Amino acid sequence: MKIPNWNTAVAAIKNDLESNPNLKILAARYGNVYKGARGLMVVDVVASRQRRYDTYVIPKILPFYKSKAKDLSLLSLSSKSPEWLPLRVGEAETMKNMAQALLHYGQSRGLKDEEKIIETWANDESAFQRILDIKGIGPALLQYLRMRCGADSLKVDVRVIDELSKFGIPVGWFTPEGLLELCKEIANEANCTLLELDQTLWHRNSVGK
Repeated sequence: MKIPNWNTAVAAIKNDLESNPNLKILAARYGNVYKGARGLMVVDVVASRQRRYDTYVIPKILPFYKSKAKDLSLLSLSSKSPEWLPLRVGEAETMKNMAQALLHYGQSRGLKDEEKIIETWANDESAFQRILDIKGIGPALLQYLRMRCGADSLKVDVRVIDELSKFGIPVGWFTPEGLLELCKEIANEANCTLLELDQTLWHRNSVGK
């Protein structure tokens, strides 16, 4: 199927990556942002749903969790949901359940180190459904969690959809899963990773291209 404005989108992505080397650096570092603090990573993932990330999640939720929780591990988060965070009803429990699911995955494979657990999980497609079964978690947050764990993926959210639309890509033709597959093809033709594509689209959205 020929996608309208496909070449325009691919050319723009290539140009952005060539003109802004920092995008590849950010993509390369993406999975290590929460190294040694994987409980905080889970808080980030769940809190990012339908919120302004730069103006609410980063300045308000994450610092509050860091200062009050002290222990930022999955193990700590799995023991008690952070009901004291400014969240929607049920989100604190979702965070706890996600931490428990990741630790359970590690236990089932004889893994104790949290870094090894999340690295292994992020590349084990057979384990993703357990996360999707958690109330409040959909395909976009699953992929975002994988990205934060170091896997090469992309979060199909409003930002990504908006930027693809600006290129003239008919995003309405596709389901979210279809858009992820479309992004895989764009990344392949633009000779970049999905994480690099994600960071490029994020940057374009931030600067209003």
